[in-house]
Order: sequence, then structure tokens, then C-alpha cells
Amino acid sequence: FDRVSHAIHDLCIITQKARAAFQYATLNIYQASSRQQQVSSQLSSTIQSPSPSSSIAFAQLQAMRQQK
Repeated sequence: FDRVSHAIHDLCIITQKARAAFQYATLNIYQASSRQQQVSSQLSSTIQSPSPSSSIAFAQLQAMRQQK
């Protein structure tokens, strides 16, 4: 019985670690997608008045899309 409770305890720890890793991954994905939306909205607002910063933002957006 002691061995069974120990195995259950290990399973709980593994489950908690997996849940934490999954939450961390989904948080990173959410942050990346929201950051890409911010860059896209900045791009659309700066297309009317092009500036060096807008071309930098466009290069950043292209780089982010290539990473996926």
C-alpha cells in the first residue's frame, strides 16, 4: 500500500509539472500572437506616412512570420 501511495504522489507531481509547462507554453504563444497584432496595427497606421521606423517594423513582422 505504501508503494501505491508513493506512485500516486509521483503521478501528482508529474501532472503538476506538465500542467505548469503547458500553461507556460500557451502564455508564450498568447504573448507572441498579441505582439504580432500590435506590430500589424502599427504597420497599418504607419503605411500612410512611411518612415524608417515603419520599415523596421515591417522587417520585424516578416522575421516573426518566418520563425513560425
